Amino acid sequence: MDPRYSLAGFAVGTAVGLTGIGGNALLAPILILFLGVSPTLAVGTDLAYGVPTKILACILHSRQRNVDWFVAKWLIIGGLPGGVAGLVAFAILRAHIPRAQLEAGIKHGIGIAILVACVGIAATWLLRGKTAVDATAIPRRPWTIAAIGALVGVLVCMTSVGSGSVTLPLLVFALPAYAIRRLIGAEIAFSAFLVPLATAGHIAFGNVNWAMAAGLAIGSLPGVWLGTRLSRLIREGWLRPIIFALLALSGWRLV
Repeated sequence: MDPRYSLAGFAVGTAVGLTGIGGNALLAPILILFLGVSPTLAVGTDLAYGVPTKILACILHSRQRNVDWFVAKWLIIGGLPGGVAGLVAFAILRAHIPRAQLEAGIKHGIGIAILVACVGIAATWLLRGKTAVDATAIPRRPWTIAAIGALVGVLVCMTSVGSGSVTLPLLVFALPAYAIRRLIGAEIAFSAFLVPLATAGHIAFGNVNWAMAAGLAIGSLPGVWLGTRLSRLIREGWLRPIIFALLALSGWRLV
């Protein structure tokens, strides 16, 4: 097993545990640009590696009471059907587009998705108030949350990107008074349901390298544990520039 996979998994797992954002968005560029993996194989392997990582992150954040389960529930209600639609769309494209064009399209699509997420994150920083209020005192907008879940479900199943990097900015737009740490917990819980579905689809497509996924997972699990512990010690204001810088660099390298 190539030790580079475990090192990459550890770095990305730490980012997931710390912020809830960046796992797939950071790993996809690493696989494609630095490890020479084809975009389609990167998508499937990225998703497969993410299954234990997201589940562990969900358990840890839930134990720390960082998860708003109302938000997570409605993300799941919209996201699972959206994920099925994304897998169907991927299968149609795979059957009708030449392989080289599909690979190039996925690579650029991943980069664009990451850069769009960066724009969304930057906008939320400008629009968001500094002090969050009690979540029970504001409208929760369940169908808006479900629509966000559906959109992200399609995106994740086609590119592997978006379960955190797109979900969180959209949630902040829809629920501006929520504390960001609660929204991070909700999107991690959502990812713990969506990513296994997306992975199952890409297993069927033959897009998973299991040896690579195992190496990534071995490194990522201790990284998630470390990042989750650090998230209790680092102020939210420090998380924002870290998220933005890592995602912007990832997107720029793929477009």
